[in-house]
Amino acid sequence: MAMMDTSPDWSLYPDFSREEFVCSCGCNRAEMQPAFLERLQALRNRVGPLKVTSGFRCEQHPVEARKSKPGAHAFGLAADVRAMQAGRYAVVLAAFDQEFRGIGVARNFVHLDVGHPHQARPALWSY
Repeated sequence: MAMMDTSPDWSLYPDFSREEFVCSCGCNRAEMQPAFLERLQALRNRVGPLKVTSGFRCEQHPVEARKSKPGAHAFGLAADVRAMQAGRYAVVLAAFDQEFRGIGVARNFVHLDVGHPHQARPALWSY
């Protein structure tokens, strides 16, 4: 996973913090790609506050460990978010405009990614 930028300049994304993207396995990694964060910030500027429910996931994260190949989260190219004011439909429409390539709609969050080395994109799905 050499493509990861391990130290994005978090000050460029005023509505997000490193802590929101830290892997929940306890490794304290938040190796997000700046191109992804730029799109997520632009999306937030359009739809209002977003809560990150899952950001970076290292290879030991339980979800990633079950996969045969790492997912977009493991490359710093994805996040699951919950809109605090807008509905999921508004988030999905705005995500298309921001050129997110993977969009998954769940009951309590929307998965967003900007591409993935192991999965075909574009893709839209629901859980």
